[in-house]
Amino acid sequence: MKNGFFQSISGNNSSSRLIAFIVVMASLAFTGFVLINGLTKENADTIVVTTAAGTLFLQVAGSAMAFMFVQKKQEIKQEK
Repeated sequence: MKNGFFQSISGNNSSSRLIAFIVVMASLAFTGFVLINGLTKENADTIVVTTAAGTLFLQVAGSAMAFMFVQKKQEIKQEK
């Protein structure tokens, strides 16, 4: 049985996967906003701006992906 990205192992729609996807897309948007605003300033320090954007992405998207990792392990354990 083939499942889609937003479906759990058993084939049911998974709201947690949808929320994680939305969080990752939002973090990409926030990161782009930080990069655009930071790099268009007159005396922009490229290293500081890119470090801030990368840190923001890791904090927001990383927490969503860690949650999904734990959720997937629980789904597999529940199926057995």
